[in-house]
Amino acid sequence: MNLKNFIKTNAMALLAIGTIGGFSAFKASNMTSGKSLIPVTVQFQGNPAIQSQVEDESMWTTSPNGQTCDGANQKSCNIPVDHTDLNSSGTALNPSRITLGSSLTSSGNYIPTKTGGSSTTPFNPVNRN
Repeated sequence: MNLKNFIKTNAMALLAIGTIGGFSAFKASNMTSGKSLIPVTVQFQGNPAIQSQVEDESMWTTSPNGQTCDGANQKSCNIPVDHTDLNSSGTALNPSRITLGSSLTSSGNYIPTKTGGSSTTPFNPVNRN
């Protein structure tokens, strides 16, 4: 049997093997990367009218703050981060990973900005009204 006939008779099997191999390669790569696919949300525990509190990474913890974070961008509320962006106890932001600054809003409160740190996690805070 020559190669041409072999490919014709087994084309579907070869395609299936290639597809399975391709999907398996991506799955294995994702599993071995060690990166969590589920973000952790840190909640602001301070007064959004006090700039130094908004910029204090220790004021952003995994404890609930009792606020509804509606995305209104007037007061600090929460930030989704990767678990590697937390301190060694896993309870607050690690300032070497995410260093915070702030922006003054029209309501006279502050919302967080990222000014530095080694984290590659996209910085997308969810603020409130």
